[in-house]
Amino acid sequence: MSNPDIVLFGSIFSRTFTARWILHELDLPYRFELVDIRKGDQRQPGFLKINPMGKVPAITDHGVVITETAAICLYLADRYGYGDLAPKIDEPERGTYCRWLVFSTAVLEPATLTRDVAELVKEGTVGWGKYDSAISAAEHALAPGPYLCGQRFTAADVAFGAVLSVAMFNKRVPDRPAFRAYNERIAQRPAYKRAADETWPPAELAKLS
Repeated sequence: MSNPDIVLFGSIFSRTFTARWILHELDLPYRFELVDIRKGDQRQPGFLKINPMGKVPAITDHGVVITETAAICLYLADRYGYGDLAPKIDEPERGTYCRWLVFSTAVLEPATLTRDVAELVKEGTVGWGKYDSAISAAEHALAPGPYLCGQRFTAADVAFGAVLSVAMFNKRVPDRPAFRAYNERIAQRPAYKRAADETWPPAELAKLS
């Protein structure tokens, strides 16, 4: 099932990459509304009605608003890829799927983003725990391979893979074989490549070089 009434509010050079990637994996038509974070569009009253946090991406589906990349992946995969990109509720992979999809933004992303000040955070005071523990858990998740749910690629790989790819690009995770192999694997997916080109347009990147 596809829905041309999906609207993606997003910007280049942002986490909009994750939303684009899952939309392309599901082959869903959508309308893109630019919210240019370089110009501060995310703080305009019109967009704050969509997301009071003033963050992209956000999507609407028949008027229903979904924000937060993990929630976007969960929602779209359940509604449009149930049994495929989203394991069914009674499938054995469902627990693993939910675990690592949520881990992506609840643990891995904040751990990598705060890596440089990790020693200032008192153990037990933050939900994502210690940086080293988060990295070890992420490596453990990828050990069975080739994907988080074994042979099956799911929306968990979109959420987790997007965070890991950015962290590797910014050198916020160690260059371990499991991370490198997984990142190379997901980067070969056509939907990943398309989302990357749209989120980090080559022409715009050239301006920064």
